[in-house]
Amino acid sequence: LRSMKTNITHNNCTSAQEVDMPYCEGSCNTYTMYSKAAAAMQHSCSCCKETRLSNHTVDLVCPNGDSYSYTYMYVEECGCTNTECIAAAGQHIRRKRSFTLL
Repeated sequence: LRSMKTNITHNNCTSAQEVDMPYCEGSCNTYTMYSKAAAAMQHSCSCCKETRLSNHTVDLVCPNGDSYSYTYMYVEECGCTNTECIAAAGQHIRRKRSFTLL
């Protein structure tokens, strides 16, 4: 769990003061290894993400002087969670082509 202070802006209205907005950052146990038993590669992927959230409310002030309450998601806790391993963007899977001669 990392801490960050920032102003919240929504519909051209902004928080009068910076608010605490925690976020998740870190590395988790992710690997790829060959399995002799399966005769294939085995993948284990996990990512750092929020595990507990709460709603926080802040007052936003608009250019015309109006103000209203705005609720945002506040990260309380982070952890490593399993995820599906997929090919990275831009990587192509090689496929066997077949041709029919006439």
